[in-house]
Amino acid sequence: MKVKWYTVLVLLGGVILSFADPITDILTLVEFYRADHKTWFGVGLAFVILPCLFFLTLNCMVTCKRNEHNTDAGYCVRSLLCGFHPFSVALSRLEGFLFYLKQLMHGDEIDSVAEAKNDMDLNIFYHVFFESALEAAPQFVIQLYAVNVQEEPVTVVQIISLPVSFLSLAWAFTAVDVKMHKGGNARKVKYKLALFLTQVLLLSSRLFAISYFTVSYKWWVLSVLFLHVFVLVITESICICQRGLCHSRVPFLLIFFHCVDWLIDDVAGLILNTHVESKKELRRMQLFSNVLFVLENVVMILLYYFSQHSNNWYSLPVTICVCVVSVLAAVARVTLCHFLRKDDETVNSQSNNNNNNSPTDECKQWISTV
Repeated sequence: MKVKWYTVLVLLGGVILSFADPITDILTLVEFYRADHKTWFGVGLAFVILPCLFFLTLNCMVTCKRNEHNTDAGYCVRSLLCGFHPFSVALSRLEGFLFYLKQLMHGDEIDSVAEAKNDMDLNIFYHVFFESALEAAPQFVIQLYAVNVQEEPVTVVQIISLPVSFLSLAWAFTAVDVKMHKGGNARKVKYKLALFLTQVLLLSSRLFAISYFTVSYKWWVLSVLFLHVFVLVITESICICQRGLCHSRVPFLLIFFHCVDWLIDDVAGLILNTHVESKKELRRMQLFSNVLFVLENVVMILLYYFSQHSNNWYSLPVTICVCVVSVLAAVARVTLCHFLRKDDETVNSQSNNNNNNSPTDECKQWISTV
């Protein structure tokens, strides 16, 4: 299979977005510091440094895998230090862009370098995932909160940084959806666009609900989010144990994805989609997670609306939009995932008939590669 021109174009867009996101976030932090908003500056800076720690770990794993026979300590140290910066995602995407561009220009078959392609795609996937969950989403919440409560005028950098962070987040979670679904339909352009639109609805309603709840109740939002994650962890643990998957790779993947439970609820259902025979139970799990998602959004935005901080002209429109968009996002996501799951079942049945690798083997490949 040859590389398509639009694949390279999409990768170029990802490179530009990955450079723009941390740059605009850092410039926004500079504005916070100049305006003497030390708390916002400190929290924002923490969410710039935090993903760098995960980038360092990922870079360590990738370096050890690529240089199994290289015992030069100085080389390893230099490689690790090169990963401790907010542009690690941009550089990994740039590496992927140059790789695919080379294949496109030479007209080579991508299957001839399948192993290198898979390693690079997984490296990009994990970098983008951690960056979106630990940097883009928190920065969006902080900046939207600041826009609503600051007394000074909103700067141009803040106006630019908000949509850039949101676009980066929606782009990354669309990649997660495509990765989780094994069928070919999820990789078609029109279905990728459909998944992207559902993520836009899903994330906009969730982030706006969290941000405006924070406007009224400040640090109490952490209690709500921790409670939400706790409920999902208990539910997923019961599901795993009932299906005898405690000793498989599934718990590792679920722990890995728990850092986005506060943003999106049905990732666990997508993972278990490849390991559980009963599709009826999977539908119930996804329905439960999306209903929980809608209820939390509605409760948070209503608590904001009836608080003393909602005396602005936009309070009622924001409240109505969050409630309506939350329901639309949940319905659209459940419907689309149900359609794509049927395609996954077809692919899995064909794979079993041909004695190919099972989904569990692929999950093992995910972990061993990184």
